[in-house]
Amino acid sequence: MKSNQVIAYVRVSTSEQGKSGLGLDAQREAINVFCEDEGMELIQVFEEVETGKGSNALDKRPVLAEALKLAKSSGYVLMVAKLDRLSRSVAFISELMESKVNFIVTQLGRDADPFMLHLYAALSEKERELISERTKAALQALKAKGVVLGNQTNLNEARERSNVVNRANADTFASERVDMIQTYKAKGWSLDKIAKELNKMGVTTRRGGSWYGSTVANILKKAA
Repeated sequence: MKSNQVIAYVRVSTSEQGKSGLGLDAQREAINVFCEDEGMELIQVFEEVETGKGSNALDKRPVLAEALKLAKSSGYVLMVAKLDRLSRSVAFISELMESKVNFIVTQLGRDADPFMLHLYAALSEKERELISERTKAALQALKAKGVVLGNQTNLNEARERSNVVNRANADTFASERVDMIQTYKAKGWSLDKIAKELNKMGVTTRRGGSWYGSTVANILKKAA
């Protein structure tokens, strides 16, 4: 039955993320878990490394265009982990709903109604605008201080400082959560079961997201 057969679309925005797999694995796992819980069959996964910005999203994202074409012609459900993997544009999401392509956002659940989809699309669109505004303001502040924008030395130094801080924060977070995780692991629980329990308890990941088996494994690896 096509309504229970899924093609998935996962996307990250930069070539660096694509090469490292950052974000792609988490999206795939969210979709796999959802399909398993809902008794749905995952037929194919479409993967893309490209920005979702702009009104000509399909022109810049040929893989998404291919996935949408297959979903429309076959009756398969198109599934994404988060709505912004499709687009942060309200207009794009509205057009997609009007095209009669059946799609599911695992973050919102199988029965998300049009109002909820429009609401989340509007929030994503606003978030993109705020990010752009903050970036422009930060660049203007740096320029006012005499920083030469685009200078590779400045960029490398800033990147290295950011990496050091991120690593320190990650280590601290891992040390604070590892005891709880190891307690469950000692009971013979699988990584997926531990992840579900953490989500059920309302414990978030370092970035405020949901837990998956892979994120639990990363904490154990980092603590070791």
